[in-house]
Amino acid sequence: MRKFLLIALTALLLASCVYQSPFKEEALFSSMGGDGDVVVTIDARRVKEGALSSLLPSSVLIDRSDRISVSIGRSVYGALEGNFGYAIVDAALAWNPDWKLMDEDDRYYRSRSSGLEAAVPVSGVLLFSSESYRDAQSRLIDDRRAVISPVTSALMESSLAALYTRSAEAAVGMGIGITEDVADNIDEMVFLFDEKGDGLVLSGWIDMDSSSSARALVTVLRNELLKSIRERGERPDFAALSSYYTQDGDKVILAGIDIDAESVRGILSRLEVF
Repeated sequence: MRKFLLIALTALLLASCVYQSPFKEEALFSSMGGDGDVVVTIDARRVKEGALSSLLPSSVLIDRSDRISVSIGRSVYGALEGNFGYAIVDAALAWNPDWKLMDEDDRYYRSRSSGLEAAVPVSGVLLFSSESYRDAQSRLIDDRRAVISPVTSALMESSLAALYTRSAEAAVGMGIGITEDVADNIDEMVFLFDEKGDGLVLSGWIDMDSSSSARALVTVLRNELLKSIRERGERPDFAALSSYYTQDGDKVILAGIDIDAESVRGILSRLEVF
């Protein structure tokens, strides 16, 4: 009977709410990301409606999300934006034995299994943090300030998914051939992903500290890609290769690079706690 009542209550609440984002002028994720963090934002509605829908884990909360944004570093925090009211989250979390109510006033919860804390600070936004929910609320809602520029965040928001980082360590771990000595000269990386058939196509840029560093990175990336193609026994198309990575002053421009969609599943698997 208790399970039936929960399902009925949740269905009623979900049917009666229409989501309106409180962050229309400045994207919520624009306040995410420290020097060692990687920010990932996903247009969840587009993903669920497209050929790559299987990449997102399915749950009541993920299914109600229009956008998912995560900052990954020493801690993990972020937000699900969508049809989330205070009562919806209380219904979804309070009745789940894995989640414990931590504060009656703030109404935030902690997962017993993962330690993740979560709550709805404003209607339409479910914040979560692996360390302190209150810190995440302060950073993203109460005392928010832009970390990612308006132009960059607008391009990220218009993509199917996007990644932003200023972390040299993260750049090396991307698996695209960036070495530690080159990574030390990176100021900012922005990767934009969109659908292409059953896969993804990558564009974006890497801001370097000088034009000479940008020139060196273009050489490194082209050589790494050429090496990978030859290891697969394929014949390189040098005209196409030259267009994938180009230089514009201090920037390395990325364009039209095909990406296997499965390569992003590892990042998305972090959302399975919901």
